[in-house]
Order: sequence, then structure tokens, then C-alpha cells
Amino acid sequence: MADPSTALRIITSLRLGERVLSRCDDGLLGAEYALFDVSDIVLRATDPVTVREVGYMTTAREALDRLVRSGITPELAEDAARSLSPEAAVSFARGATARGLAKRLGAQELFDGAIYSSATQHYEGAWLDLRALSSALAVPSASVAIQALHLAATLAEVSPSTPIHMSTATATRDRRPGERTHQRVVLDTAPGVVNALARLPPLFRPIEVEPGRDRMLRRALLARVRERLAPDSSPRNRAHLSMLEAALASRTMPLGPLADPEMRAIERLLASGNVDGVAERLDELEGARGRLPGIRYLRARAALLRGEEPPRHIAQALSELAEEERGFHEAALVAARTWLAAGEDAHARYFARRLFDDPSAGDSERLVALEILEATTATDRSQLPPPIASAGPESDVPPIPTQRLPTFPYLANVPPPFTLPPGPSLFPPTQVFRSPSPAPPPPPPASRVPSPQPPRPARSPSSRPPPPRPTSSRPPAPPAAPRPTPRMPPPPTPSVTPPPPPASQSPESPLPPRPARRPTKPPPEPRPVHRRYEPELVESLSLPLGANESTLGVNEFPATPLQARIALTRLARELARDYRLAYGKSLRCNVLAVDAMQQHMAHRFHGAPISEPAVAWELRRHGALLSEIIARALGGSWVDIGPTEPGFWAMVVPPATRTWPIGRVYRFVALGNRERDLVSYYLDLETRARAAGD
Repeated sequence: MADPSTALRIITSLRLGERVLSRCDDGLLGAEYALFDVSDIVLRATDPVTVREVGYMTTAREALDRLVRSGITPELAEDAARSLSPEAAVSFARGATARGLAKRLGAQELFDGAIYSSATQHYEGAWLDLRALSSALAVPSASVAIQALHLAATLAEVSPSTPIHMSTATATRDRRPGERTHQRVVLDTAPGVVNALARLPPLFRPIEVEPGRDRMLRRALLARVRERLAPDSSPRNRAHLSMLEAALASRTMPLGPLADPEMRAIERLLASGNVDGVAERLDELEGARGRLPGIRYLRARAALLRGEEPPRHIAQALSELAEEERGFHEAALVAARTWLAAGEDAHARYFARRLFDDPSAGDSERLVALEILEATTATDRSQLPPPIASAGPESDVPPIPTQRLPTFPYLANVPPPFTLPPGPSLFPPTQVFRSPSPAPPPPPPASRVPSPQPPRPARSPSSRPPPPRPTSSRPPAPPAAPRPTPRMPPPPTPSVTPPPPPASQSPESPLPPRPARRPTKPPPEPRPVHRRYEPELVESLSLPLGANESTLGVNEFPATPLQARIALTRLARELARDYRLAYGKSLRCNVLAVDAMQQHMAHRFHGAPISEPAVAWELRRHGALLSEIIARALGGSWVDIGPTEPGFWAMVVPPATRTWPIGRVYRFVALGNRERDLVSYYLDLETRARAAGD
């Protein structure tokens, strides 16, 4: 049990990628809601009958666009930073460490709020005492406007695709299921804040903190600076951050197995998902310094990213390392994540609990540990350390916790398949798929209007006289003026007249059409138009058009294609949350998510029988995400959800490809190398869909 004075109690938090930007310990955050639209909500089933809000999720590009539309731009943030005089910045600095660097700080550091108090509606500040500064400005909502400037400066220095996630799960736990925390943030006072900063005088006496607290602040500031260093940082931003890091590190004793600058650089590279050249750099380090704990940790993390070994083996190596180095928080966190990826929730909870109760761990590590604790169920085994030695051969499948199954009982209780779903899923290119219906309609009945070519017996001259020839006093009508017919629209407005119905459904016309205008063959069907799809974050997927959460209850089995989309969207959200916690990856609806799933299942379920209920449940969740990617990115639609087992549900992908997405996941696990991999399966569907739209 942690000391109550050091226990972390977080109600809401904001994370950019893997780092924490701000948090609130007594309620909801303030300015951070300006980054999200109400449609960015993340919903999760907290029990078999309830769906609650657990947060909001978007990308840095979309969040910055919303700030710009509200009048908060990175340029305005820089103007505000220049408006604050160096003397005023020094006087409001929190302690000697921040005071020594105050004149070299930019907008991102000066306006960094870090911790928000919902009761007082003020931000504490990381570098400056923003509580005192916002009060001295005497501008309404100055604290919220200052934090918005910080957010604009922060989002401008990261990749536009970086995910940004606000967690509200703790805040909504005791609220009504349909209640939303999203609120409109008014930022009209930002220009007034900039003007007030220019007039702000320095404090008569600078803010002082005791030496022990100043040392803690220096470590916290150093951690925040190092979190911002990324391989894709701009040269200007990298130079600025390197200057701050060098100034803070020179007065901070290097601590921890990753104190070496080269190891920290490799850690940042791995955090971005890049493993290029890591093995060679680690070989050089190990040859020069030996097999240090930091090098062992980096090797294990690189192996996890490359998918070279099963997560279980990597988790055992990291568990041994975390037990040897009790203060190695990074190893403990990755051990918890890797045990979660291996399906051992109890072992994941063991390290997550130990990390969450450690006040010396950083906020980022403790927040991820808290999410792991909230996503799993406590058992007696979670109090015991995991085994270090291998528990069995590589093909053994660890038991999947059945505590997760009742979350969606409508699909979890379906008996597992005992036969494989259909294999061939692609029609030949010339075959056209038709929706389930009777045979093609019969040809239209013969018209009662005489044909221009009479039948063969009517060719006798005596059977019908020829039409009279026109006389010279009456010239023939010009061909450019045909007889008007009510079925022919005027030429100037062809776009507003619908096309004529098929011949089998059109009423008989009193006037026969002219033979020269009769089509010799039916007009070709319109080809589907391929639209550019911006991959969505899976964890915050919106429901399909025309659906809402009340369309399908959490405890109901889908009976229509729309309800199937709702059910599978919910499963995909849950799976994406697990991937983020286990691998640190934020999945999107694209082929990269298919590759991540394929890599995970190849190790996690190697040799697993699909007739095992727990295995079938996990494969359904992965099939749900695969089907949603196909539906959203390629325009697929369900045409047959009659079978109880979702592996036999059929989907049609334009132009005319019938496929079984969930069944393909079953076949991938059951057949292994004998079945085509999921990435090539998806790319084949994508090629056909794009060819139809070109």
C-alpha cells in the first residue's frame, strides 16, 4: 500500500503520444477540451449493460486546427512569449533552477501549466508560477488562455499524426452512462492576455522554493525536456532542447541505467518505433562497456518492436531485469506491457501496481500503469512476481483471462467454430456479385408496337401495302425536328431528369421510339468512385452513418448489417486500447494496423486451437478490427450475417468481391504458413477496390 501522501490520484489527464502534458487531480481539465470535438469521444463498455465515456482522442493536426479556428496560433504563442519581459519571467520562475534558464525559455516552456486545479481553475505551472502570473494579469480566464498558448506551441513541434489522448475514465465512473464531459472552451481573451503580458511588471521579490524541492523540480524539468526530444524534431527545436538538457543535466547527478546519453538516444529512437541500426549500435556499446542493464533493456525492447520473439519470452527477460534493478522504472513498465501482450494479466498487474505505488516514478510511467490496472481484473496471482524461467515451449498459449469476456456477451458467448470458414474469398475479375436475390428477372414482354422489321411470313407484297410516298407539294419534315415525346427531356437540362426506368418496369408508350434512338445494349453500370480515406484512430472510432449507441444494446446480438457494424466497432475500440497499452502503438484504420495484428497473432496464437473459446474470442476481436478497416477504407459492406459464428459472416468489397474478414483471421491462425498472410489479403482487396474507382 502506498503512502497516502505520495499516492497518485488523477481524475483527468492529457497525453501527447506517450508523454503527459497536463493532469488534474480534483476534476476535469480546462483548456484541453478545446483540442477535441464531441465526435472524438472514446466509449467503452464498463460492464455487460453499460457504455461510458472514457476519454477523447484525436491527432495533433486536428487539435491544432481547432485551436487556430479559435484564434490560438503558434505565432500568437511566440508573440506572447516575446511580450513577457525577461525580468518578469525571472521573477515568476519556480526556484533557482528555472530562474537560471528563464531568459532562454520559449512559449512552450513559459506557458506550460502541467497541473490544473478544477476547484480554483488555475494551472500550477512547470517553469513559472502560472497561478501567480495569471492572477497578476487581471484578465478573465487568463489561466485557460495561457494554457491554450502552451498547447499551440507544443502541437506545432510534433508530427501532425501524433495521437493526443485525454483520459476521463475516473471522472465518468460515477456518472450516468450517457453523460458526456465535453465542454466548450472560450478563448476570446487570448489577445488581451498578450497585451497584459507586455505590461506585466516583475515581482518585487522572486519566488523561492526550498533546496530539496528545487532538486526535485530540476529532475522533473529535465524529464520533460528529454521527453520532447524526438528523431523527427526540427533542427531549431532540437538545438533549443539540447541547450536546455545540457544546462539541466550539468547540475543533475546522472541516475538510472539509462543515464548514458547514447542509451537515451537509442531509447528515443525506439520510442518513435524506429529500429533501424539499433542492433549495430547496441553491439558497439556492449563491446565497449559490457552487458549493462540498460543495454539488456534496449535489446529486449527492440526485439519486441521487430517481432523477433514471442512477447512471453521478452516479458520474462524484462521481469528478471526489473527485479534486479528495483528503480529501473522503464524496465518495469515495459515488463507490464509485454506481459499484457502475452495474455498474462496477473503478471502485468504485478508490475503496474508496483510502478503506480512508487512516488519516484514519472507521471508518464505511473499513468500508463494506472490504465493497465483499470483495464485488467485483480486476482490472487497479481500479488506474486512472475516466473523468470520459461513456463513451457514456445507454442504454448497462456490462458486468456475470462474476466474480459462478459464485457460483450453477445459475441463472447457464441460457441467457437469447429470448422474453418470459407477459404477462397475473391471472385474472378469478370464475375459480378449480385445481392442475395432470386434469379435474374426474365426478359421484358414483347411490345405491342410493330417492329420496324416485320416477321418473315409478312414479307408478301399483298399482305400490307407500302406507306404512301410524299408528293412534291408537301416536302418531308426535316430530320432535326423530331416529334416531341413526353419521355424525352429537353437537351439544356439533362442533369435534372432522372434516367428512364428499365424496360421491364416502364409503362407502354402510345408512341413507339424511333429505331435510330433505340439502344442496342443496356447502358453500363456506373463504376464506384474511389474516395480518399484519412485513416481514423481506432480507439476513438465513430459509429457508422445512421447509427447510435442505442441502436444495439451491449447485451444484444446483431441482427442487421448496421448492428453488426456497431458491434464490431465496439470490439475494435477495445482491441486498440489493448494494443496501445501493450505495445505503445495507436492503431489506425490502415494496413499498418493489419501488419501489427498479424505480427501479434503469429507469436501469441501460434499453434492455438480455434475451437478454444478464449482463443476464438480474441480472434473475433482481431477480425472485428480487420472488417472495420475494410469497411471504412475500402467501402466494404456486410451482406450476410445470418450465421451465428461471425467467422462465416460475408462482406462485399467494391467492385464485386465477396469475402469473410473474420473468417480470414481464423484461417490465418489455424493454417499458419499454408494460408496467405493478412497483409497481402488486404492489399489484394485494396488493389481491386482502387482499380474499380479509377
